[in-house]
Amino acid sequence: MFPVHNEKLAKSEEHQNEWENFNMNDAERAQGIMTGISVGNLLGITVEGWSRGAIRHRHPEGMREIVASSGYPDDDDLAQSIIVAEAAAEGPLDVDDLGRRFWVWGEENGAGMGGLTGRALTLYGGSYPQRLERNRSPGMAREPHGLSAAQASRQAWQGYSAGNGALMRCAPLAIRWRHDPVRLVRESIVSAVPTHWDPRCGWSCALYNLAIAATFRNETPTPDALIGLAKDGVEQALDELRHYEYEPEPPEIVVTMLHEASRSSLDDLTFDGGNMGYTLLSMQAGMIAFWRAPSFEAGVRETVEAGGDTDTNGAIVGAIIGARFGLEGIPPRWRRSVAAVRTGRVSMEILAGKLT
Repeated sequence: MFPVHNEKLAKSEEHQNEWENFNMNDAERAQGIMTGISVGNLLGITVEGWSRGAIRHRHPEGMREIVASSGYPDDDDLAQSIIVAEAAAEGPLDVDDLGRRFWVWGEENGAGMGGLTGRALTLYGGSYPQRLERNRSPGMAREPHGLSAAQASRQAWQGYSAGNGALMRCAPLAIRWRHDPVRLVRESIVSAVPTHWDPRCGWSCALYNLAIAATFRNETPTPDALIGLAKDGVEQALDELRHYEYEPEPPEIVVTMLHEASRSSLDDLTFDGGNMGYTLLSMQAGMIAFWRAPSFEAGVRETVEAGGDTDTNGAIVGAIIGARFGLEGIPPRWRRSVAAVRTGRVSMEILAGKLT
């Protein structure tokens, strides 16, 4: 498992990583992010919801190969990441525009749709999404006739739901606004609002994306540095973000769990228990890999083998260490498998190019 290292060792490894990745350009990191999402998602999809023990029993050699079937529609982690990438390539994000894009995805695809997203889209569209491609049904997307995206999200939230569905899709924003941390915080939070109202979701997206963006500068920020950047971004966009019930200070639990990730290993946490799918637990998986994974393959495999929400955690980790290690750091066999599964669809590398 990834080592738990002290502050002195962390700084030493930080400088080593900076030196090793010094010559990696933005395009290579961006391609690593977008391809990493698909690799992590597809590696974990066949064991989604399994316990760590069940995965170890069924796969004693570990999760080495992607075995998803060719032609299956993009799962929600991957499909919604593409939606966010396409929206970001066009300009600043808008809650209503994103809500409509997610609704069309739910109507036309809907594979892997989470419970909270389904509730929000039902309220937005006026009925549950048809999930046409997922259900192999003919038809076309209907016009939504329910609440506004923000109203639907808040009502679906019910005061407690903080799922990881926003975190799984937000990484493309760190490519588009990699040089503007204030803007990146605003866009990360707005990307969560249409389906994930809880502020823990938006703050986790902002912190995670700030870490990804730091890789483009060959930096490995501390938890306190990330929190400072996130707070600054929220404060500068507060006139807008207050409409979504954000405050200048992050919830205390967000700060606590980010610091916990900085001194933990995957073995210290339980991913297949009652918190499965919790945005802050998935944020911890991503940050542990960001700070400690020795390679892309090791980081993604260990995350998936930890069990729980394996496809989503795999996508989250795949993106953040795809940024660290770049496209060439992703095993060629996994890249070939992704290309085979997604034959005929826009490649993740092309999407990365649109964002850079």
